[in-house]
Amino acid sequence: MSNVLLQLEHGITAISEMIWPVFLPFILLVGAVTSIRTIFMIQKKATKPAKLNLKNVIGPASISLGAMIGTGAIIGVLGALSKLAASGETNIEAMAIWALIGACIMVPVSYAETLNSKIMNKTPKEYISSLISPKLGMLYAVCFVALAVFGFGGFQFSGISSVTDIVANKFGRALTPVQIYMFIVIPVIAVVAALVLSKKHEIFMGAMTYMIGTAVAGYFIFFTMFVIKTGSYIPTYFSNLMEGMMNPVNGFAGITLGFVLGMQKIIQTAETGLGALAMAAQESDAEPREAAMISLIPTVVTVVVSIVVTSYIASYGLNNGIIEFPADAVTRLSQYFATAESVTGMFGLVVLCLFTVLSALTTILGSYYYMTKLFKQNHINKNIAIYLTLIISAGTLAVFGANVVFEAVDLLLFVLSGINVTALAIFTFKKWEAYKLDNTAAENKAA
Repeated sequence: MSNVLLQLEHGITAISEMIWPVFLPFILLVGAVTSIRTIFMIQKKATKPAKLNLKNVIGPASISLGAMIGTGAIIGVLGALSKLAASGETNIEAMAIWALIGACIMVPVSYAETLNSKIMNKTPKEYISSLISPKLGMLYAVCFVALAVFGFGGFQFSGISSVTDIVANKFGRALTPVQIYMFIVIPVIAVVAALVLSKKHEIFMGAMTYMIGTAVAGYFIFFTMFVIKTGSYIPTYFSNLMEGMMNPVNGFAGITLGFVLGMQKIIQTAETGLGALAMAAQESDAEPREAAMISLIPTVVTVVVSIVVTSYIASYGLNNGIIEFPADAVTRLSQYFATAESVTGMFGLVVLCLFTVLSALTTILGSYYYMTKLFKQNHINKNIAIYLTLIISAGTLAVFGANVVFEAVDLLLFVLSGINVTALAIFTFKKWEAYKLDNTAAENKAA
């Protein structure tokens, strides 16, 4: 069985590595054109000006931020940096600039997808079914659940397991995978199951808001301390970043790899173009422009946390011999934590542990919210049963080392963003005029 999973993992990786260099120009071009048409034309003719209302911010922002900022904000980016180092690149900081360049295009896509979704008053599954085909809408929904619950959920359990292992080693103890599964993973699943089985939306939302607020606030306090204490290293970081971008070791191939890895992390961590922000926007009665502005809050925060913070700390650790790339996931995270502790002491270690656990929980809970939006025609008990089955499977595979789950994430990102961005492009070119405000007014007057 292990050989089958390993072969499947290698097959998925090969397909992903072949598709992404071809897919990137498409997603960048179509995403940019869609965003420009939405912001400078459709927004003016199909929506009214709106201001941010605090009561409309909390729900959608908590769901989006909670679902976005998981352990992938650290583990996923460290994995990309490790892959870049394995290719022979010495200035791995360049991935950050490639990711930020991609973010300049993909962050407006987040704004556009939320605005257009609110204009249509449809979730991504609904507008994909309407604009393209119901079968593609169902494929989108199934792939999204597989990505959010199974793929991202697996990342979270992997992160929690790694943190448990790191803390245990800190105190001179070693835990077996079975012990981690029994005493850590199962209790986490029990907490998640209790919140989901309560079937009380207020409890669910309150838990999401509290946990993600605590995690992000603590993480930014820690990073502020880290930057203050390592201020003399900032020029070195930017020097390495520019050198890696302008003079990569592998030439054009190095640029391509860095850009691919950077874009994958932007789409994975900030979920731009996936439709997640459009679904979270349905949580409030905000007007289209207000909902679109709200969507930028979790997107920008996630980009900063995942790309800027992680790459800076990893760069400092590499420069000081604390981190060595390439390395396996547990080693990468352990060295990252050691870097934080070497600068900020026990405070940094505690904050990182809490951030990992709390952000993992919010990501796992957020995936349930998305599932209920995508399959709202199902009975709630059926959704809960499917969700818990997938979560238990993800936790089990994460602890016992089936990396095929995580390799599938990049392939699912391609499928989801490709379908969603294509549907949005069709809307912005062919269908948006039906929602023009003057058309609506004329129809109402005629009636």
